[in-house]
Amino acid sequence: MIREIGYTRQEGYEFWPVFAEQALRRFGPTHEAEKSLREMGSVKYRGDVAKFLMEMQNLNIHARVIGIAWTKMIEDQLPVGAVRRLSHREYVDDGEWLEAVRTVTRAEEDFKEQKDL
Repeated sequence: MIREIGYTRQEGYEFWPVFAEQALRRFGPTHEAEKSLREMGSVKYRGDVAKFLMEMQNLNIHARVIGIAWTKMIEDQLPVGAVRRLSHREYVDDGEWLEAVRTVTRAEEDFKEQKDL
């Protein structure tokens, strides 16, 4: 709008290109969410549920996956016995479900450790 016919020149508008570039750089779309989502797909459960859930939750800060998609991503990596134990009741929210995942999967890990002795 600067120097166009019909518009008056106002102080500060000459800095608009600089402002727009800085705003886009700071608040514009970053590809952190897509990167985190890809990394979440590569995280594998390797016998330690606490480490697995911590990695998934850290990556989920940027990806913001919730609900059925979140539970599916987690359940696909868990042992079958843990998923079977989780399926016996319904959960109110993702937080309650994650606590149940920790408890049930840890019990499954303990069972496997005792069985191997």
